[in-house]
Parts: sequence; C-alpha cells; structure tokens
Amino acid sequence: MPWFSPRSPWWPRGDEPVSGAEKQFVRTETIGHVAVVTVDRPPVNAFSQAVGEELAQTFEELAGRGDVYVVILTGGDRLFSAGVDIKELNLENATDPAQAVPRNQRFENICRSIASLKAPVIAAMNGYALGGGCMISVYCDIRVAAEDASFGLPEINLGGVPGSGMQRLSRLIGQGRTKLMVLTGDSIDGREAYRIGLVDVLAGPGQALPAALELAQRIASKPPLSVQACNQTISLGADLPLERAQAIDLLFVERVAGTEDRAESLRAFLEKRAPRLAGR
Repeated sequence: MPWFSPRSPWWPRGDEPVSGAEKQFVRTETIGHVAVVTVDRPPVNAFSQAVGEELAQTFEELAGRGDVYVVILTGGDRLFSAGVDIKELNLENATDPAQAVPRNQRFENICRSIASLKAPVIAAMNGYALGGGCMISVYCDIRVAAEDASFGLPEINLGGVPGSGMQRLSRLIGQGRTKLMVLTGDSIDGREAYRIGLVDVLAGPGQALPAALELAQRIASKPPLSVQACNQTISLGADLPLERAQAIDLLFVERVAGTEDRAESLRAFLEKRAPRLAGR
C-alpha cells in the first residue's frame, strides 16, 4: 500500500495515485504531475545491488516522461535509508581493493542519474538517513526532513570511507562540517541538519512526506519548462567561474523565451487569470 491516502487531510483534491511498473523494492506513484519514488526494503531500506538497479531504472524511466514535472524520493513515513546493505558485502568482497572502486562507482552512477534529471528531485526524509542514505539525498535538488530525522556518515566506524558524495556534501555545508560528520561518524538530527544547510525544509516529526508533497505540488503548478531551466542552470553553474555560470543563465533565458507557456503566462498575467499551461 502506498504511504499516502486520498482520505488524508493534506491529499490534493482531484488527484488519485497512479502506480508505475512493478518492481520488487522501488515503487513509483504519480500524483498529478508529481512522481513519488519510494524505496521499500524492510526493515531499514538498505541499498542492495537490486535496490540500486531498480533506482537507476526508475530514474531512467522518469527522464523520458514528459508528464512528470517534479519527483519526490522517499523511504516512506518511517525512515529514509540506513545506507548500503553491509550484510550483502561479505568480508572478502568488502576488503578487496579491486572491488571497492567499481562498487562505489555503481552507487555514484545511481546518484548521478538523480542529479541529472531535468525535473527537480525532492528528498523526503523521516527517520534514518545514514551512510549512502544520507549521501544520495545530497544529489537531490531539495531536501525536506522531519525534525527528528537522523543523518550520519558512519563508514569510518567500519574502517571505510564514504565513497560517493563527500565532495558534493563539502560544497553544500562546508569542509569543516563535512569533516566533522565524516571523521567522527556521529549522527545529527533534522534540526541540526537544517541549521547547517544540509536540509532545506524542516517538517514536524514524521511529516516529511506531506511537507514534500505540498512543496512539489507548488512547484509543479509553475510552467514546467521554466522549472527545468531554472533547476538546470543553477546546478550546472554551481562549480563554474561566475562569468561562465552567468552565460548558462542567458542560454536558458533564450531557450525559454519562445515557449508557448511563456507567452501564455504573460497573457494570463495581463488578463488577470490563471495560465493554461501546456508544457511547451
């Protein structure tokens, strides 16, 4: 059963969930123009190889869907993910240098499939977001978390190194805070994650999913090509020199200027009515 229900008080009226293709551990429901991707692998949503393959396939499918304007990535209403499935890594594999890089590269490729999506991806996090669970959220465009969520990078406690996302995390919250999390292996709650900039929207206990859905619906009500353009230009320009980044801004300004939705939005503003957006 999906975590949401049309009977919930915050359910957007007139929208019913539409289930995507069946997978064992990852399911996709579409609510209007919002796709909700849920990792469902009890008890702690650990990332196994199968989960990774299903996530990669899911985001590849979403990249080809013109009806999806915003994506939510979640682990449900109890927890996000406790990270990579350590039990799946036997001692021989986990300590083999020849396998370490390819294994982490596979996880990095999953993260990049999320980061490269044109539509914004919102991570909705209740409960644990540890190790790979914390890192995969860093590749999302916006992070919504419950104040009692728990973030941590415990790899150092197992003699390891977080294989994906450290550099991205450092650009997000700074080197000092990143080193503090990585070198101690300590966890922080949602309130602290919000204070240091790891979390963008703070929700009440257990309320990350409805908060993320409300935000996603607001974004999805905007002209989708403009949303994609803004999302891409901010991401692409983040690590570039200022002048080159500003050139990307102008490139997307030009791309959006001639769209049907641009003309319709201007007409609607002048006529004091809601625009009839076509996604073109």
